[in-house]
Amino acid sequence: MKAKLPILFFWCGLLGVQHSMAQHQPDSLRKMRLRGIEVMDKKKRLTVDSLSPALRMEASFIETPQQIITVNRELIAQQGGLVMKDIARNASGVYFGYNNSVFDASSVVWMRGFAAATYVNGMQQRGPIDDAAIIETAEFIKGPAGFLASTGEPGGNMNITTKTPGKQRIRNIEIAGGSFNLRRAAFDLGSVVRSKGFSFRLNGAYQYQESFMDFISTHKYVLAPVVQYNFSPRTALLAEYNLIRMTAAGGSSVTKIGSDEDIANTSILRNYGADPGLPGSYAQTSSARLLFTHAFNQRWKLVAQSKYSTAPMETWYLLSANRSPVNFHKGDTTRRLPVFNEVKRTEAVAQVYVKGIFNTGNQVKHYLMTGADYNYNREDFLYVNGKNSFYFDRSHPQYGLNRDSVQMLQAGTPSVTENGWWSVFVYDMIHLGDSWRINAGARYTLSTKAGADQQAAVTPRLGLTWLLKENVSLYALYDQSFIPQLGKDFEQKAFQPLRGNSIEAGAKGAWWQNRLTTSVAVYRIVKNNITVKDLAHPGFRRQIGQVTSTGVEVDVTGNITKRLTVSANYAYTHAIVSKDNKKEKEGIPMAFVPQQQVNTWLQYSIPVNASDRLRLSVGQTTVVKPATYTPGTYLPGYTKWDAGVVYDATKWYVRVVADNLTDKKYFSSGDVLVGSVFPDVKTTYYIDGTPLNFKAFVGVRL
Repeated sequence: MKAKLPILFFWCGLLGVQHSMAQHQPDSLRKMRLRGIEVMDKKKRLTVDSLSPALRMEASFIETPQQIITVNRELIAQQGGLVMKDIARNASGVYFGYNNSVFDASSVVWMRGFAAATYVNGMQQRGPIDDAAIIETAEFIKGPAGFLASTGEPGGNMNITTKTPGKQRIRNIEIAGGSFNLRRAAFDLGSVVRSKGFSFRLNGAYQYQESFMDFISTHKYVLAPVVQYNFSPRTALLAEYNLIRMTAAGGSSVTKIGSDEDIANTSILRNYGADPGLPGSYAQTSSARLLFTHAFNQRWKLVAQSKYSTAPMETWYLLSANRSPVNFHKGDTTRRLPVFNEVKRTEAVAQVYVKGIFNTGNQVKHYLMTGADYNYNREDFLYVNGKNSFYFDRSHPQYGLNRDSVQMLQAGTPSVTENGWWSVFVYDMIHLGDSWRINAGARYTLSTKAGADQQAAVTPRLGLTWLLKENVSLYALYDQSFIPQLGKDFEQKAFQPLRGNSIEAGAKGAWWQNRLTTSVAVYRIVKNNITVKDLAHPGFRRQIGQVTSTGVEVDVTGNITKRLTVSANYAYTHAIVSKDNKKEKEGIPMAFVPQQQVNTWLQYSIPVNASDRLRLSVGQTTVVKPATYTPGTYLPGYTKWDAGVVYDATKWYVRVVADNLTDKKYFSSGDVLVGSVFPDVKTTYYIDGTPLNFKAFVGVRL
């Protein structure tokens, strides 16, 4: 820990230097410099002035009393990002937990020590796959956000804002290729939004890639048409459909397990859970959205939107006959057992709210939002083992299972999970003169799960922002979260819902006409009512558990000079079990959460002529002490380096991005358990990080 503290001091010092520069430069000189910077390379701006409309709140970055990091498509393109896992490096404290499938994508993201949900246009999305072709911006909302969600974990959420018709016509085509036989083509076509009449946006992509591990290859198809009709400048109806389908050959599992000796002696290319004889797997996420907006006047607006989404998935993979990922104990042989999983997810969401501006006195202005939400989701799950297991010797491996034998399955037991809730809410951003902002409100939520006792909660929110200057602020926030919880204890008392309480304070700065933003946040989150084993009554649970997360986060994004851009962040997270009926568990770190993370990405632009630019980039990712379920045991930390170069000629560009330049061997996620496979034997479950690889993009802007 001591060795890493200078990193934190460096970032805090950087914020202080920026503040000092803003304070001591003469106003006239600063304004001249700001105008010059704004003119230069305006299209390459990385910062966003305010929250996206999907988050509903009417506030700028500086005024919002919460750590919310927005990543726009320009920064995503700089880094060659194709999925949310690539994009998350631009937000402090975001970490992807243990996964086991090529389809997991962003479904296992963690923030501030807790699992986080993914939202698309402000509505929850349970599909397991995503793609940059549909992403306009990605927002990482730290801590509870009652203005966005009815229920959820207290650590935060991700929100994807999709591409819709805008102020400019778009005609972009891009092709890409790279390591592991990557082949990709994408297009983005869009018309200008008219004050009256139709406009459209159409995005699509096709991608083929082989895994760096044996046998697995994937195809991905993306199609996202959007049509908007403006009845008038004040009234519009938007219809959107998003389809992302991904297929995999050779299996779907990327999880490996083994002892320390196994890991040291096994090539990262080996994947014993895959085989060319396995049937094909697939995952799909599709959603249809309707959005209606009507401005009654310049001050009041109605917004209503709904979405219906489906996310079916079928996966094939191999386990050892002991039902654990393919493993070997005191030898080189095992029997591999085929497994088939089928998941069907459906979700229906509806939202309606009114936003308005009014004054109560000369110095008090209100930005009011009030409305209601409804959410219903269902998941049908089927797990089936194969009837046949197959001998396997890793010292003399033979691949190519008989597909007919693989597809002979035992009887499976399907399970169904249904959840639903509705809520009403009211939030007010109050402007008290030029210097103070109060963000106050609450949400009432009632769960509607079929066949279960209803659970309800009121989750208040109170935030205060002090604008020291128009571009510098201090803030404090208290917010709550709510998760319905099923079941009863030994005395047949229904479990109370999980409640999260979050306290956050921080400082924000927006420099050079908002071309560079900086933020520092400290927080403490307490999650109560967690169930633990009832030691006095075996087979029952009781509700005394608690986990606590405290931490510091620093984020810097934007232009340092007219040629140099930066995206950098640091996070220190201390997430532990704070209450448990087994006292020896108290103080144990929460699994999957790194103690520290550092990400940087710098790009320098070199003018070639009046319009062309050569841009050079370098980036770094460091992860320190990722915790596991075994107390005192951590996955190895790592640092990997990335780089990029792009020649941008305005109408066309060529970009090359290299990942893991030093070919570092690391675990992208994993866990350590003792006795999970063999008695008293420590086993590491891990997903290998991708070795050195390259991506090259060629794009045309018509």
